[in-house]
Order: sequence, then structure tokens, then C-alpha cells
Amino acid sequence: MKIKIIEDEPKSLIVEFEGMDRAIPELIKTKLQEMKDVDFVSANKPHPEQGWPQLIVKSSKSAKPLVLKAIEQVQEEMQELKAQIPKK
Repeated sequence: MKIKIIEDEPKSLIVEFEGMDRAIPELIKTKLQEMKDVDFVSANKPHPEQGWPQLIVKSSKSAKPLVLKAIEQVQEEMQELKAQIPKK
């Protein structure tokens, strides 16, 4: 998995997720939608046959820490799910 930062401004962040579908950007988007300082968030793919999915975040505060917090929340939920699956 590889990301490419398209835009990195104090209150705006656009990240492109190379080589994958929209699943991970959508998970992050869901967490960001719950945050009060996020003004706009979208997970989209510019064209079905071109490009990679992008996560677009606009915030009243710094966007990057909010994205990192959302990623941490997704990681925690995945760990909880993993713990529920029997090993044998």
C-alpha cells in the first residue's frame, strides 16, 4: 500500500491511495465525519478507469492530525475485531 500526498495545507489535506479500492479511504472518512472540527470529507475516485481513490479533508483546524487520529481509531477497531476471531 502506498499513498501520495496531493495537497498538504494547514486546513486541507488530499491523499491518494495507490493500488487499492475505496475501502480504506471510506473507513477513514467515516471516522472523520464524527469529528466536530472537520468541515468537509470525501473519499472518491476521480474516474472509474483512471487514477486512484482520494481522501479529501477540509477542517477548521489542522487537517493532518485529524486524519492521523481517524487512522488510529480504525486501527483500534480492527484490533478489537481481530481479538474476537478464534485462533483455532
